Amino acid sequence: MPGLFVQRQAEAVSVFCEVVVLYAHPVPGASNKFEIDISLEQNIHVIRVYYKVPEKEIPGFTQIQKHYRFFRAYILGFRMLRKFRPDLLHIHILTRHGIIGWGYKLLTKTPYLVSEHWSRYFRENGSYKGFFRKFLTRLVIKNSSAVIAVSGQLKEAMQNHGLDNDHYYVVPNVVDFDYFKPGEGSTTTMKKQIVHVSCFENKSKNISGFLKILKELSVRRRDFECRFIGEGPGLEKMKSIAEDLGIKDVIAFFPGLKEGNDLMQFMSKADFLVLSSHYETFGTVVVESLACGVPVVATNVGIVPEIVNDSNGMIVPADDPEAMLRAVDEMLDRCRSYDKMMIREQTIRRFNSETVGKQIVEIYQRILEEAGNKTK
Repeated sequence: MPGLFVQRQAEAVSVFCEVVVLYAHPVPGASNKFEIDISLEQNIHVIRVYYKVPEKEIPGFTQIQKHYRFFRAYILGFRMLRKFRPDLLHIHILTRHGIIGWGYKLLTKTPYLVSEHWSRYFRENGSYKGFFRKFLTRLVIKNSSAVIAVSGQLKEAMQNHGLDNDHYYVVPNVVDFDYFKPGEGSTTTMKKQIVHVSCFENKSKNISGFLKILKELSVRRRDFECRFIGEGPGLEKMKSIAEDLGIKDVIAFFPGLKEGNDLMQFMSKADFLVLSSHYETFGTVVVESLACGVPVVATNVGIVPEIVNDSNGMIVPADDPEAMLRAVDEMLDRCRSYDKMMIREQTIRRFNSETVGKQIVEIYQRILEEAGNKTK
């Protein structure tokens, strides 16, 4: 899951150019220091380098050693490229991967660009800390040929931290419209069906706040159910909160992690989706819901203000529980009046694989043209 956005972008770009994916991954307690796996996936060459880290923190194995193995893994990966000589590197997620791009540029004059997906730049997250990290991140951004953010809000958050570059772009994530599509719907059921999909990380997703809203709403009406799809570090805590509120297995249900067709069935047959997050870099579940023709109630985060409107849902301010309560209450009355196919068609035009792939390749072409002019 953590690499799904990158995978979909690579597949979108591979229609227009040759792509090799190189990725290093730590494995606690691995039997070997390094292991290399090479595969062909969706016509893309993928090189994965696994490197050993301790299962637990041990004396003598410092952060410096961990970073050494990380960079050593990538050096081994680059050696496996053999005759493939990239025209440019597309770096995903800072900061260490950006250092790799910068270092490769210094050694080979190959330009690089950066795509960022991380929410650490948002004030509400507060995890973008440390003088040395910030210093290196600024250098990586400054020396990159372009910077791609997945939403306008993420671009603004990065620039607010002084991450300056003359070529910023906003390019969304890819959504698989062959996979997420309208289902039979739930119009034959008596109770309206709400779905909430997340990784159960309460700091950003504000699941506890949404549970309290459902409790208050249940006092007014009982014509709805909400299913919380997913798993994560806060799952058991959220179940406990729902239990204390007296709504667990009454109006709030926790069916766990759903993938593949099971996930699509839950989403496509819902009456609407709720995104209650304090912050998001993008908010993929919103686009996936719209791809199913299912309207949304969402906080004003990530991609939401750029895609949600009166024809496909409702936007509420983040950290405004009263506004969210009113919106969900109103959506319960309106949800079955939306035009599912219109919602889907509006979404396809912007987030399909071909559209996103072309946007990225156009950025590649500009970078290579500028690099060629500099060498003349």
